[in-house]
Amino acid sequence: MNDAEQMVRASYVGPEVLAGFMNGVQALLLGCSATFVTFFDEPSGTRVFFNQTEKEVFVQIVEFADLNEPASWWSNARLVWAGRVQTEAFVSAFMAMIEELLSEHGTHGYRRRWGYEFPALEWAALQAAHSSR
Repeated sequence: MNDAEQMVRASYVGPEVLAGFMNGVQALLLGCSATFVTFFDEPSGTRVFFNQTEKEVFVQIVEFADLNEPASWWSNARLVWAGRVQTEAFVSAFMAMIEELLSEHGTHGYRRRWGYEFPALEWAALQAAHSSR
């Protein structure tokens, strides 16, 4: 990914955020052409959109001023970053990030630090989808 790194602010990182991200990455591995993940920063938030072609993913990171008001989402949206990455490189980088998180904190440390159970089922499904490629 050309060592590009993007930071996203979120005030809420409940269990569905990481699980949803894992599910989105798994969907890309399984051939899904479009998916997204949301990071809430109440009332604002950031959505990361993924649009996949044959072996590439077009990633767009968009900040929204108020995710509670669907009628005004796009009128106050701001594109933070957009770029194309190889699907395999993106998936590998995402999985390496999760492995680093687990190496540093473990599942028990994850619960202590973030107050939620680590999404182990989604992680196992992502690993299985990746190893079957």
